[in-house]
Amino acid sequence: MHSYETDVLVIGGGAAGAMASYQASKAGVKVMLALKGQPQRCGSTLMAPGAIAAVGDWHKPGDSKDLHFQDTVKGGSYMNEQKLVRILVEESPDLILEMERIGAIWQRDEDGETYSLRIDGGHSFHRCPYLEDRTGREMLRTLFGENAKRNIPIVSNVMILKILTEDSRVSGALGLDLEHSEPVLFRAKSIVLACGGSGNLYLNTSNPTGVTGDGYALALQAGAALMDMEFVQFYPLGFLFPNSLRGALGALLYHSKLRNNKGERFMEKYDPERLELSTRDRIARAIYTEINEGRGGPHGGVFADMTYHEPGAIAKMQPALCETYSKIGVDPEKDYLEVAPTCHFFMGGVKVDENWASTVPGLFAAGETAVGVHGGNRLSQNALAELIVTGTRAGVSAARFAQHNIQAPVNPGEAKEVEDLVNSMFARNEGVRPSALRNKIRRMMWEKVGVYRTEDKLKSALEDLESMKRDVERQTLPLKSRRLNQELQEGLENHFLIKVAQCVAQAALLRTESRGAHYRDDYPGIDNKNWLQHLVINKNEQKLKIAHIPVDLAEIRPEEV
Repeated sequence: MHSYETDVLVIGGGAAGAMASYQASKAGVKVMLALKGQPQRCGSTLMAPGAIAAVGDWHKPGDSKDLHFQDTVKGGSYMNEQKLVRILVEESPDLILEMERIGAIWQRDEDGETYSLRIDGGHSFHRCPYLEDRTGREMLRTLFGENAKRNIPIVSNVMILKILTEDSRVSGALGLDLEHSEPVLFRAKSIVLACGGSGNLYLNTSNPTGVTGDGYALALQAGAALMDMEFVQFYPLGFLFPNSLRGALGALLYHSKLRNNKGERFMEKYDPERLELSTRDRIARAIYTEINEGRGGPHGGVFADMTYHEPGAIAKMQPALCETYSKIGVDPEKDYLEVAPTCHFFMGGVKVDENWASTVPGLFAAGETAVGVHGGNRLSQNALAELIVTGTRAGVSAARFAQHNIQAPVNPGEAKEVEDLVNSMFARNEGVRPSALRNKIRRMMWEKVGVYRTEDKLKSALEDLESMKRDVERQTLPLKSRRLNQELQEGLENHFLIKVAQCVAQAALLRTESRGAHYRDDYPGIDNKNWLQHLVINKNEQKLKIAHIPVDLAEIRPEEV
């Protein structure tokens, strides 16, 4: 068994985790970063092409932080925790400049000084700095470079399976070394969960394969609360072909006009003022309406039209995507690209306060693992801003907690729980293959807990999940090698996916209205009278307990309330 000791343990390989470790290290505490994969090769940040929403010195005339705040809350259907949104809009500009000071390159206009700015769905102004279509990659390069300068140790290829607590506060974590299938024990005074979302809960997703709801399940098991888990965003423009790319982000809304099989720019019907710059939830539903009414393409999607741009413009604005188009035989200057919605982002997550602290002392959450900033629907470009703001808040808070608390006792014998789980999967000769169960979970969630939801489908999904809970306990591994066994990792991740799926389906069944990314076909309207409240999930023994708490409406509220 490998054993490590640190003051602050950060779990997750994206920008939220890298920012948390960087900021925590400034306090002089020992920081360690645990990754399920390799540095700069895991997490969703790597695949983020967009921009960072913030109103800084670069802002356009008429724009302001207050407008950014209002756009975010209105776009989130007033489900946002407004005190957290205020922190986002106030702190993101300075952190963008700090990122540049430590090495990030943001694209500039021809004068070489002014930031180039983007606008996307739900924003009132061009306000978002970026770098081509690799903004997330640039953030990771910068942050991991800075962490290397600070000698922050990284433990790679370790999957965290349990948060350890003693006297109701954090004491460490148990994981599995995926290279050798051996237990790993971390002693830590505080922990930051920055594990991303749970996109692989669905058949089609823009997320990398390792994003499986680890942070949500770990927090719930440790005694923390989850909130708003019914709100799952489907990005409108996912690849449909080839199968190896299915679900991956296929095009950018601010560079596309959406057309049906008749050539009509159909967003003129659904949001004539904003068109493709509408919010993602509205665009995703518009696409499904077009498809369901017979105006879809041969692969079951609609078409992203980029042919209206000047020659060479698309190659300049999104070079990475253009390289992919070339490989699959699509010329964006001449051809339409067929696309459809794909699971992209979880607005729900670990319930936190303004320090990004969970309800468990010593346990913090950042990035997509935490909840509160986005409400019922995330505006484009706010995710990368969230990563640096919440990573900073969580990292600073975790360091402060570690400075004021001694290491809680850890029982090394708890590692036997990991050994027993892994050994049982290797020893079992009959049962369910993890890959088969994974496909079953993802297909069921896509069909029954997807863009359009109904009571019947959600109840059926919960019944299916009860059966799958039994299946997950009898998973077997056809390949008995203990070195980098991919199906072993899938089998362990399936435990997390089942738990998260139950949270999503139960919350979606309870919320009898349509708001943001949660759309109930049987309750198509917004119900501000009864549903301006969060659904908060706690684990009570082996059952989920769901409570209702009011939404934060401290600054602005819907007109009818």
